[in-house]
Amino acid sequence: MNLKKVCIELDIPDVREILAIDLDEDPMRALAFVKEHLARQVKKCLQPH
Repeated sequence: MNLKKVCIELDIPDVREILAIDLDEDPMRALAFVKEHLARQVKKCLQPH
């Protein structure tokens, strides 16, 4: 997989979740969000079209 710069757009629920994670300072919740939301979007951006 070739790495490149990616830009992802976050929906309002994702923005709310990030802000809630920041307030709670919950590392497990943060990791789960990254794995379930951000990693999926990044992998999709990196796939050849």
